Amino acid sequence: MKVFDLHCDTLSELRYAEEAGQPKSFAENDLQIDLKKLQKGDYMLQCFAAFVNLARPGQDPLVAALEEIDIFKRIMAKYSDFIAPVYQPEDLRKNAEAGKISGMLTIEEAGCCKGSLGVLRRLQELGVRMMTLTWNYPNELAAPNANPGGPLVANTETGLTEQGFAFLEEMEKLHITADVSHLSDKGFWDIANHSTRPFAASHSNCRALSPHNRNLTDEMIRALAEKGGIAGLNYCASFVDADSAHPKLCRSTVERLAKHAAHFKQVGGIEVISLGSDFDGIGGQHELETAADMPLLAEALRREGFTEDEVEAIYWRNAYRFFKNNL
Repeated sequence: MKVFDLHCDTLSELRYAEEAGQPKSFAENDLQIDLKKLQKGDYMLQCFAAFVNLARPGQDPLVAALEEIDIFKRIMAKYSDFIAPVYQPEDLRKNAEAGKISGMLTIEEAGCCKGSLGVLRRLQELGVRMMTLTWNYPNELAAPNANPGGPLVANTETGLTEQGFAFLEEMEKLHITADVSHLSDKGFWDIANHSTRPFAASHSNCRALSPHNRNLTDEMIRALAEKGGIAGLNYCASFVDADSAHPKLCRSTVERLAKHAAHFKQVGGIEVISLGSDFDGIGGQHELETAADMPLLAEALRREGFTEDEVEAIYWRNAYRFFKNNL
């Protein structure tokens, strides 16, 4: 079963390894994603996020993002026989016909732009095709649904700033998909009410099943579907299962992920569902330990009652259609 995955943090893990003087090979390593695992998992496309933690001491966020983009470019060049970048819709078809995995460059934390539309335009030239407006900290553009070290309460008061709305408008002109994962509830509705193009929640689950503030409410799922958007199932345990009473048990199971998929289908329809693993950005136990384990989820979806056509839609066809229409 071919796989499209909307989000991973592999680039930042590779950057941290290089900074520590212990670089990892993309061909094969101890991360959740490498070339060998992608091949074993039958991946058609992996979105690689240039992730920036604004609270990391001594770090220039723009430099950090550019260094991770450089890692992406080096991977694409070194392993060009097996994986190739996607910059425009026809690249998806060309890469598939050549038997290559596609790699798409995204940004997690638009604070790396430092509020500059000029930086945004240059990132698009470098290949960025999707971007979250925030991660876990407020920036020049928007407020997140996070309170590091504090209670996980949804932020319904602060959303996009004036510059954030300017960014949304420019992102739509540039065909950079707005990614609402990590954005505050107010920010989600700012984008839902002002966007003119479909948007995505690259790695978010259903709040009705796990009431984490990073997940989507039913109203959000319906709005996302009405806009022609997609949501990627996130494998992070606290987004899959709210019960943390038994931390030694695996809460991120394929059965629970299939329940989230079923809820997405019930609320927003089958076309809204995709995959957004958050691999290399999540710790703890997960039944899907690496990209090589993806057949397990397909089996769980079938057991949940999804037809083979619907499983294919979740695994790759919905995301393929979304990017084909919006890149």
